[in-house]
Amino acid sequence: MDVMVILIGHRVESAVKVQSVLTENGDIIKTRLGINRELSNDNEASGFIFLELCGEQVRINQMCAELNTLSEVKAECLKMELPGCSCQA
Repeated sequence: MDVMVILIGHRVESAVKVQSVLTENGDIIKTRLGINRELSNDNEASGFIFLELCGEQVRINQMCAELNTLSEVKAECLKMELPGCSCQA
């Protein structure tokens, strides 16, 4: 299982750009959970997005790299596996 954690600073400005990247890669996103740390429209507000991904490693790496080119965005991937379990697209 591939998991991506995305930290978004200046959420109001960055969210549209992040959403565009996620939409382009929607076919490899199995689960998405977004958490806003501050419930406001303050430009300093930040948030987290947790993704469960299911797709080719090349696509996952490309999406992570693209997100990391955005200002005020940090994305990290983690691969977790249990014996006998696999990703089912």
